Amino acid sequence: MRLFPVLAAVLAVFAVAQPVHADEIAVSAHPVTTFHIGSSDPVVGRLRFVGGLELSAADKRFGGLSGLRLSGDGGRLYAVSDDANWFTAELVRDSAGRLSGLGPVSVGCLCRQDSTRYGSKHWGDSEGLEVDGDTAYVSFERLNRINRYDLGRDHLPGRPVQATASFKRLNIGYNKGLEAMALAPSKGGSAGSSIAGRFVAIAEESLNAAGNNRAFIADDRAIEEFAITRSDAYSPTDAAFLPDGDLLVLERRFGFAVGLGMRIRRFAVGDIRPGAVLSGEVLAEADLSSRIDNMEGIAAWRDGEGRTRIALVSDDNFNKRLQRTLLLEFVLDE
Repeated sequence: MRLFPVLAAVLAVFAVAQPVHADEIAVSAHPVTTFHIGSSDPVVGRLRFVGGLELSAADKRFGGLSGLRLSGDGGRLYAVSDDANWFTAELVRDSAGRLSGLGPVSVGCLCRQDSTRYGSKHWGDSEGLEVDGDTAYVSFERLNRINRYDLGRDHLPGRPVQATASFKRLNIGYNKGLEAMALAPSKGGSAGSSIAGRFVAIAEESLNAAGNNRAFIADDRAIEEFAITRSDAYSPTDAAFLPDGDLLVLERRFGFAVGLGMRIRRFAVGDIRPGAVLSGEVLAEADLSSRIDNMEGIAAWRDGEGRTRIALVSDDNFNKRLQRTLLLEFVLDE
């Protein structure tokens, strides 16, 4: 037996097995106490603003946040940026449950199998995030796919494994792909639906023949298509399932004619099925008369009083001079 081939194989396995390296970075958090500029009215559509944070950091890796999840008790934040960075931190709340700060922020890499970085957005344009217990799922927009990651005790992701059948045959537009993604719970409000335990993914600007956003129901066996109507220049940026099973879709628009805006629509879980064309219900809409930025991430959780809370995060595009990273939280009027 020759030693060198055996040694090389052992070293290769060892390299793959290395944990993802993580750093702790300093992130400043400044309270956001009102949502509407010049008004203390907390109401926006069917939501009520209950506080937020403006986040900033000198570390160049911080920013570009495009996918968001909170733990079931609202005590931990998970986020991904569109250059394949992973962030997690404890959320600090005051006696009324309002956001008041962040604990230490850990940043890690959504890396290749060998723990190296992708090196470009061609492979590493991570956009959507789902966390289910000790497992995370991340959607990537350019080479459209959904990866699965096991989370360690430090809440950091391990090596990627493809979570669904391949999206390649669907010819989704490059840089117009899987921007929004959520996993339909197999328990709770969506348990009896046909999509329970399956992913819903929505393309940002890849449209069907009718001009609507292409959307997909996916698992490890098959991918089926439906659509959500496109209107008023809005594009989907993220999605999350509510505790009752319905789907929230966060949308953003930007242009000289329409300005900057955000919108949240709600879709009944029972309506989501292959071939459907869905319009949903508008829960909230806001523009630059309110404290918004490039809103890209949405999450939902239920607090100790049984209220459904909705959190939003903005993507500053790593343009810290002109844009902000905002973490905003609302209560849903049910």
